[in-house]
Amino acid sequence: MLRAPRPLNPAAICAASFVFGACASGPPSPPVLAYGDERVEEVVYTYTDTTEIDVSVMGQSMQLSQRGEAEYDVAFQPGSTGVDVTLSVRSLSSTLSQPLGAPVRTDESMVSGELAFALDRVGDATVARRPEVADELSLMVSGLSLANTLFPGLPGTPALPGETWVDSLSYSGEEGSGQLSESSVLTYTVVGDTLVDDRSLLHVTVAGTTTVFNELSISGMQVSQTSELDVSGYILWDHQAGILFESYREEAGSGTVSVPIAPAPLPIRVRTVQRTRVQTP
Repeated sequence: MLRAPRPLNPAAICAASFVFGACASGPPSPPVLAYGDERVEEVVYTYTDTTEIDVSVMGQSMQLSQRGEAEYDVAFQPGSTGVDVTLSVRSLSSTLSQPLGAPVRTDESMVSGELAFALDRVGDATVARRPEVADELSLMVSGLSLANTLFPGLPGTPALPGETWVDSLSYSGEEGSGQLSESSVLTYTVVGDTLVDDRSLLHVTVAGTTTVFNELSISGMQVSQTSELDVSGYILWDHQAGILFESYREEAGSGTVSVPIAPAPLPIRVRTVQRTRVQTP
């Protein structure tokens, strides 16, 4: 992970403060933005996902779409390099609409077991175990993807408004009956504090690119997809609790999909909207 901040100049701050006779005390230091400082042990995250894929076939467009929502029980425990995370699916509902067959509906009964992983101070993940997920659900629930992308990359240092850091992420592995890989470069920019539900949260914007390869089985048909996407969104970080409060992410771009009935890969357009948020009373 690379970070390119634009820090304030301490000497300039001190000189300006001296003019007003306040250099000795100075403003309080902002908290460190890192994993391992969680002040809660358990939270419930709500997650929503809407994905639309337009497939071009002989000049005609066919659309595949998925809409789903889930509740994740997440537990935090101090780890050797940051924090140990355990995630289980409390509830889930999704519908995959496809042009070549009937809609595929899934729920939490198609997920078995927990996801356990460790995050170091800046959010690099090490997966300990993954749940078993039915192929029909792997577009929405992937243990490998959740461990690496549910929580954002962080700088591991204090971050002031206007400062930025860059997170370079790459992972790959088996997922169900296929393969999954992702490579992304995201730039985070601190906007400042905002108030949500009487909570003071740090607002950080996100922008960058990601390349995703996904191989899975849909209704018994093996499908592989490659997409290059532009990413935009934001995160809200709860300094008081030391955890992610909310993340919002849009992805849009193009790629190809390969299916057995097509002699060559088909061009596609992809748009995804994902939101993760702490469930509050």
